[in-house]
Amino acid sequence: MGPFGLSLSMMNRILWSLLFWLGGMAFSPSLHAQTATKVEYRFKVYGNCGACEERILEALDQKGIVAAGWDRSKQEAWVVYRPSKISEDQIQRFVAAAGHDTERFKADSAVYQSLPDCCLYREKHSPH
Repeated sequence: MGPFGLSLSMMNRILWSLLFWLGGMAFSPSLHAQTATKVEYRFKVYGNCGACEERILEALDQKGIVAAGWDRSKQEAWVVYRPSKISEDQIQRFVAAAGHDTERFKADSAVYQSLPDCCLYREKHSPH
């Protein structure tokens, strides 16, 4: 006889049932939801016009990004993304690769120079 007047076989069954139950908790959907968390992130992205906005949003159409937008007046992009799928640096690199400087990455000069004239945000004479 073990503690609480229970037989050893009964205590083993209780112990295994408890372990099985706790093991099942580790795989519950609520715990997995934490790894699929969505995060909102804002960062500087430079541009001038509607064509810039289209290009920026197209660059942000990536796996792991749930929603995105760009505020021309603030020169700021926002994204809702899954950190388990994409990083903030990756997000900004996609935008820079499309020709738009971000707070962390500068667009390649050749890519920037290939933008339409109205989108050349580095130039003081830009019409926007």
